[in-house]
Amino acid sequence: MNPMRNKLKITYLFESTTLWGGNKVGLEQAEALSEAGHNVTILSKDAGPTWYDLRLPVTQVSDFDYVTIPESDIIVGTYWPTVKAAYESGKGIPVHLCQGYEGDYKELLHLKSVIDEVYSYKIPKLTVSPHLDKFLIERFQAETYFIGQMLNKDIFYPARNMNENKPESLSVWKKVINTFNALFNKKQQHSAPFKVLVVGPFEVIFKNIPTALRGISIAKEKMKTPIKLTRVSQFPLSAEEEAIIKPDAYHFHLSHQSMGEIYRNADLFISTSEEAEGFGLPALEAMGCGIPTILSNISSYTSFDDLLDYALFIDPSDTEALAEAISKLFHEHALRDRLARRGLSVAENFTKEKVVNKLENAFEKILHRPTLKGRQSNKGIELR
Repeated sequence: MNPMRNKLKITYLFESTTLWGGNKVGLEQAEALSEAGHNVTILSKDAGPTWYDLRLPVTQVSDFDYVTIPESDIIVGTYWPTVKAAYESGKGIPVHLCQGYEGDYKELLHLKSVIDEVYSYKIPKLTVSPHLDKFLIERFQAETYFIGQMLNKDIFYPARNMNENKPESLSVWKKVINTFNALFNKKQQHSAPFKVLVVGPFEVIFKNIPTALRGISIAKEKMKTPIKLTRVSQFPLSAEEEAIIKPDAYHFHLSHQSMGEIYRNADLFISTSEEAEGFGLPALEAMGCGIPTILSNISSYTSFDDLLDYALFIDPSDTEALAEAISKLFHEHALRDRLARRGLSVAENFTKEKVVNKLENAFEKILHRPTLKGRQSNKGIELR
């Protein structure tokens, strides 16, 4: 923690700590703030995650109210029902951690009016992607603070050979060997399976997994090499998913720590998420592991970096374009290598230190926010 900052009492509220990316983000923030010297409490309606090696205790409560929520400087609601609880508790300044607008989730359309009521609360909102700032300001005239995302570099790192320094000059003999190896590898790539990874629950509509699977199925029919599909989800394989394409490997409810090896064992990561995607952490995790990616051209994915050269971007509804992109990356090894290295450089910008600094800046501004009156632009409040 910056020695000039005050030590804050911060409480995070979780409806549950089950395996969801949004929960992981909130838990990582709580841990990082605790490491920075703040007094952080985690309250949840369950006993804590079994999939995440959490280094903070979880206090299980039956409900969030004036009795169960402790006196705090900041109370962070991590999902719209917990935002409501933080707002109504009166035990500290309520803050809304927004990782995507739930009112756009087709599964929650029947709750849209209640969700919109919560989003209309005149309380600060922390956002993980710049496009959320713009949306929240335009739609709800919200006070927003962009904090970004962090990537755990102890888990999500590239294979060792990606980090090896290449000599500037090689002997003639080494050049001959490298040329031979390149030709050999080119032959091998046409016979070895092309390992494609798709992460996310088939059952969540905006993840758009069916489109990814259909595109892979088309590519599999057109290409002369076998494609090995690996799927990762929170849930067991469903008959509906298997009817589109049967994965060669299927993993569900994996621990957070085991995901790094899953990514590093892939040749290509694919996500065709729709616009409702708040961020899309698996895409960033794959990039952090040095894996080339095909991503949908949605606001969250195109906000990772100003230059859109770190992935092949496609329309999330275009299965033919996805199949063509898969074929292109299979045949163009140099393109795969360039995307892998460019994606890795983008992922390097998503650090814990940056997020903690922005969180601390946000909380300091929120605690003294009357001085911010009239300073917000349509890009949110800029934190340095």
